[in-house]
Amino acid sequence: MDPRSMRSREALRRAALDLAAVRPLADLSVSEICRTAGVTRDTFYRHADSPVALVADALSVELAEALSDVGELDSLSTAEALLLSHVKKRADVYRGALHPSLAAPIRGVLERVVAGGLEEWLARHPEIEPPAMDDQPTREIAVAYAAGGTVAAIEVWLRSGADDVAWATRAILAASPEWWLR
Repeated sequence: MDPRSMRSREALRRAALDLAAVRPLADLSVSEICRTAGVTRDTFYRHADSPVALVADALSVELAEALSDVGELDSLSTAEALLLSHVKKRADVYRGALHPSLAAPIRGVLERVVAGGLEEWLARHPEIEPPAMDDQPTREIAVAYAAGGTVAAIEVWLRSGADDVAWATRAILAASPEWWLR
C-alpha cells in the first residue's frame, strides 16, 4: 500500500474509534467519519464498506498489536488479561457496539482473536489436550466453544460496567474447562 493510502487508512481508523467512543456504533455515519478524518467519501469506500466494518478493522489492528506475544506467554491467564486490558482501554467503543450483544463484525474480530490464541496455546501445549480431542474437527469445536464463551463473558463484563481486569480474568478462567488451564 502506498504511503498516502496508509495515512488515509490510519486517519479513518483513528476517526472511527474516536467517534465510536462517544456515540453508539449504530449512530456513526460515513460523512462524520470522513469529516473527522479529513478524507473524501470515495477514500472511505476504498478502505471500508461501512462504519461498523471500519471500527472492526481498527480494533482488529489494535488487538493484533496487544496480543502479538501470546505465543511466547507461559500462562493463559496472562493472555486473557492482555485481551481484557485492550477491551478495558476501548470499553466505550465496545459498549457502544452492544445492541444488546456485540455488533457481528466486532464480535467476529474478538472471536477470531481468541480462537487464534487458543489454537496457538494448544499447539504449544499439546499435553493439555484431553484424549477425546484427538482429531481436528473436535479441536475446532472446542476452540470455537471457548472463543464464543469468552466473547459472551466479555459482553456481560462490559454491560456490568465493571473495569477490573484481574477480576474479569479470574471469572472467565474459572468458567473455562480445567484442561485449558493445565
